[in-house]
Amino acid sequence: MKLRVALCLSILLLAGCADKIEVEEEGFVLVIGVDLPEEGGTGYDITFQMADPQAGNPGSQPGSAEFKSLMIRVPDLIAARDMLNISETRNINFYHTKALIISEELARSDKFLEVLSTIARDTQSRRDMNLLVSKERANKFLNHNHPAFEASPHKFYDFVTRRWENNSLVPRATLHTIIHDTEADAGLALAIYATTEENVNLKTNEDNYLPGEMLKEGGTPVQIIGAAAFRDGKMVGSLTGEAVRARAMLTEHLQPKEVTFTFPDPLNEEFRVTGKLTNTKTKVKVDVSNPTPDITVDVWLSVKILGIPSMINYVEDSQKQEVLDDSLEKRFKERADELVEKTQTELKAEAFNWSLAARKKFFTVKEYQEYDWMHSYPDAKVKIKVHTNIESFGKILRPRSKEAIID
Repeated sequence: MKLRVALCLSILLLAGCADKIEVEEEGFVLVIGVDLPEEGGTGYDITFQMADPQAGNPGSQPGSAEFKSLMIRVPDLIAARDMLNISETRNINFYHTKALIISEELARSDKFLEVLSTIARDTQSRRDMNLLVSKERANKFLNHNHPAFEASPHKFYDFVTRRWENNSLVPRATLHTIIHDTEADAGLALAIYATTEENVNLKTNEDNYLPGEMLKEGGTPVQIIGAAAFRDGKMVGSLTGEAVRARAMLTEHLQPKEVTFTFPDPLNEEFRVTGKLTNTKTKVKVDVSNPTPDITVDVWLSVKILGIPSMINYVEDSQKQEVLDDSLEKRFKERADELVEKTQTELKAEAFNWSLAARKKFFTVKEYQEYDWMHSYPDAKVKIKVHTNIESFGKILRPRSKEAIID
């Protein structure tokens, strides 16, 4: 009797191992690239970057050839996962996929929503996967990305994501946020914009760039800055890194950190003052009593001055400080007004989640839907008020005069 009981218990315990798979049998896809076929036709060119089991060994070197890509043409993204087994021996899965790269050609086509909905339905796909749009083909982007300090793709996207959250040069664009914003009534979704192709277009402001326009030498050729803008599930335009920062300041509950910037010295425009945002606060009020909404946005910015190359003594002169403060307010307001105008005239969709403030003004969902926020927004009257506060001037009490430096 005891033997029979022991056998029955052993069957129950061992049955859970029937479908086990050893770790070395798994093939973890870390990055996915999706392109339309170059010669036209149906299907997609799907590029996978796989986890290299040797990348974590002590002997592996950063920047070496651990970034290996596999490309396959299939009618469907999820089907590609199984079709890789025509040549690869491992059980391919998306459990650890960090980024989805979409070519701009695909993003501007009617097939983008098809790709997005397909991967969103897959149970293996993570909702926190980052979505990037590459100017060139995604396959080319992946093959040209050779980070100098990382030996595995997942580390590159892990670390660079943390930098994005601090400097606000790109929007937060996970699979979840893109799907949410695409289906939302505001209508504008922002994805991360990137490229490995250089098209230098030097500008005065350090952040007013699209990917590829900044002069950069050495390291990986990848430039990730700005945003690809989507309306109705199709890419309709782009925003520079400066515009993405302005968008963060105009959006409640998005408080950019570690934003360093420069602006013309108001008393000597040959030089540029360096500042750093230390705190932001945004308050949005929406009046929907008229057919077109009236929107008032108050933005409070705390700024720390880090550099004054002109050597003008702003620290001990309150009048000069007022001039500097007014210059800051004017600059931020101009950038905000330019961005709002672009969303109303060119992109024709709202990108600041102001619709959340508008919803509170309606008693029922039906009333809000009849107001049709997306079509009302382009004609909205938007008033932006910027309030700046110069928090400090760094560690030096006063700048040394040029004459003293020469002596």
